[in-house]
Parts: sequence; structure tokens; C-alpha cells
Amino acid sequence: MSAISRLLFALGWVSPPEQDSCWGERPPVKPSDRRSSPRHPASPNEANIGWWAGEEFHSVAGKFRDISSGGALILTREEPPNKHVWIGLVKPVETRWCPVRVVRVRETSVGLIEIGLAFEASCDSNLFKILIQRDHLV
Repeated sequence: MSAISRLLFALGWVSPPEQDSCWGERPPVKPSDRRSSPRHPASPNEANIGWWAGEEFHSVAGKFRDISSGGALILTREEPPNKHVWIGLVKPVETRWCPVRVVRVRETSVGLIEIGLAFEASCDSNLFKILIQRDHLV
């Protein structure tokens, strides 16, 4: 028993472990989710992710897996060469391009590239609404 535990016991604020019930010691505090906003699975969609390469704008097809007001997860076949890219929907509705920052990149077991994105500002409300609606079909 630590000195603090003995002091608290002496003051009558806690009971010693041997007098506690059969529950044992209190488990450690669960860490909170690191995200400040919840992720939502994306409805069926077709998207583009693009970036500037010198004077040329390069874009590749992708698909949103999930989205929150602070970021998104997108699958594509090509890894962007830099951390500042643009995303937009093609289907079910075409949206304007939104600036995002790449926060992580991982290759999946089937050879696709999974890209974690953070919105530079809050998520475009049209993009968010479209991606969380379940009644759209691609």
C-alpha cells in the first residue's frame, strides 16, 4: 500500500484493498478518442483527389470510406507526392474542390492506397451532407 493510500485510509476516505469487495483494483482510465468529431461511414461515392505538379493539375479517382467535420479517409490507386491536395466528389453529385492536408498514407492488402486527410478549414457542408446520406446510389 502506498503512502497516499495509507493516509487516505487513516483519514477514513478509502478502504484498504484487502477490505474491498471481490472486484479487485479499479481498472485504468480509458483513453478518450483522439478525434474531436465523430467519423461517419461514407455513402456510395466516386471522388477525385488532385494536386499541382508544377503548372499541371493531376487528379486520380478515389472513394471516400468515412468522413467527419475535421477529416476523411479516402481510397485511391496513387499516392500524392505532397501533403497539400484537393478532393471533390464526382458521384452521386459533383462538388467543388476542397483543400485538405494528407496526415497519413498506408497501402492496403489489396494494393490500394488509403489516405487519411485533415480539412484545412471545416469540412464543406455540401460534401459532408452528401457523403453521410444513405439514399444516394452511385
